[in-house]
Amino acid sequence: MPEIIIPNEENTNEEELKYNNTEEDEERFFLMYHMSFQPSEAEALSSDYRKWIITRFMGQKAMEKEMMERHKLMSQIGPSIHR
Repeated sequence: MPEIIIPNEENTNEEELKYNNTEEDEERFFLMYHMSFQPSEAEALSSDYRKWIITRFMGQKAMEKEMMERHKLMSQIGPSIHR
């Protein structure tokens, strides 16, 4: 079973979760939370397509992070090269 991260405070009166989530539940939650899918939209996707969308999203975020890091590095060393 995939692990879900839920804040655990010792002094809460909340009921314990009884639902055993699946990997598909986690994928649908990811689409709803990060990509603003409606629950019905996330549910309607085939498993393969849902996995592709998540993989593509993660790859895009990694590329964006790398470009931001490169830009930050160039802005730090760039001005000293032109002096």
